[in-house]
Amino acid sequence: MQKTSFLATLLLSIGLVFAADICTYTSRNCIGSYGCCYGIAEGTCCYWPANSGYGWSVKYSSMPTTPWWLGRAYGDLCTTLTSGSGSSSGSICASVYTGPTYINWVSANWDSDYRTRRSLEERGDTPQGDCVLPNVIGFTSDDGEEHLVKVPEGKFEEVNELVKADNFKELLKLDKVN
Repeated sequence: MQKTSFLATLLLSIGLVFAADICTYTSRNCIGSYGCCYGIAEGTCCYWPANSGYGWSVKYSSMPTTPWWLGRAYGDLCTTLTSGSGSSSGSICASVYTGPTYINWVSANWDSDYRTRRSLEERGDTPQGDCVLPNVIGFTSDDGEEHLVKVPEGKFEEVNELVKADNFKELLKLDKVN
């Protein structure tokens, strides 16, 4: 009986761990080149360098099928909230407002139920040590075909420079995401 109870508790706790995808784009309305933190855990900060060109829009997808979740975008490393968006549909795109004084976001995270949880910054635990860079980059090559490639660990800025330079020959050598 104890073994069954332990297994049920273990399965329940595993089932409550959610992962989702946060993608950041080089233009508003979630179009253009993009970098994604695929399979990012709830509360983990996905960030990209301010000079990377990303952050004009952020798409939250593969979200949990809970009734509520909230994606947040920040002007710094997940401490100064500048936008929030949520949905129960599992996906939403948020864009920086158009205007001469608006700058792009540099990070994002999410919570599965914003009504009952407090965010990391409200608890005072800034997650700067828990931030991750995008682990995939999407782009459209000269032939109009869209590609999604894996970013080798620690190589985000190098891969992003290949995207900026339209160096498709080198980008297409990277492992593709299925």
